[in-house]
Amino acid sequence: MSDTLVETLARRFSWPDGGGVVLAGSTAEGVAMRGSNVNVLLVDAPYGWAPPGDGTPYVVRPMSLCLNHIYSSDPVISLEVLRPRQLDGLAELAAGMSRIEDPGTPDLELPVLDVLEIRLLSRLRGGLVLHGEEVVERWRKRMELGWLPAFHCATTYLTALHFHRKAATAQADGLPLDASVQLRLAVEHLLVSALAADGRVLHEVKNLGRHLTADLSAGVERPRLLAEADGLLRRDMTAVPELFARIEDL
Repeated sequence: MSDTLVETLARRFSWPDGGGVVLAGSTAEGVAMRGSNVNVLLVDAPYGWAPPGDGTPYVVRPMSLCLNHIYSSDPVISLEVLRPRQLDGLAELAAGMSRIEDPGTPDLELPVLDVLEIRLLSRLRGGLVLHGEEVVERWRKRMELGWLPAFHCATTYLTALHFHRKAATAQADGLPLDASVQLRLAVEHLLVSALAADGRVLHEVKNLGRHLTADLSAGVERPRLLAEADGLLRRDMTAVPELFARIEDL
């Protein structure tokens, strides 16, 4: 992240007092490509505050938990604004999910989180604070986000098993192309699960390859699965059970 980007965002949006601002997405994670959006999350935005209409074309896209302002600048800026009411609801879900660490909690008492909730929690947990550090840290603490990687690891692993079973069924039904696609999805979700076990939560697979490449380029010690992932993904991705089994064992 460059100082120029931080300064540009601060000049354009004039962050409000009492709010916290987090740079998230591929830019914060160090895996952005040319043309990647700049994702910014504004939490605890004061009522009455709105992003400036500075002449830059933008659209407001309603989402389940926030309003997403998309500015068609260069680079494109995606600003998600969360008011206290939305944060309260998210915090209630997150606090409830923290009980997953208690082995005596019945599964049916745990909330069900959708992909947008996982996305926002992941960005709040791992984003880079640009403004209002005390505000951001207060919400991070209230949501007890330490449970998020283990939760994502487990649920993504179950998704990987689902795609693996579908691949085996397609292969048995004489549909090799379907089987190959399903196996690819199974492998990708298995690797996302492995990254979550290593503490990093990817809410989607589109940046998976760049995360693995960044790990390998950094030369830091990583779990054996992540160290061997590059070679595994270069293999023929036809629906052979041995490939999934090898990755699962790692």
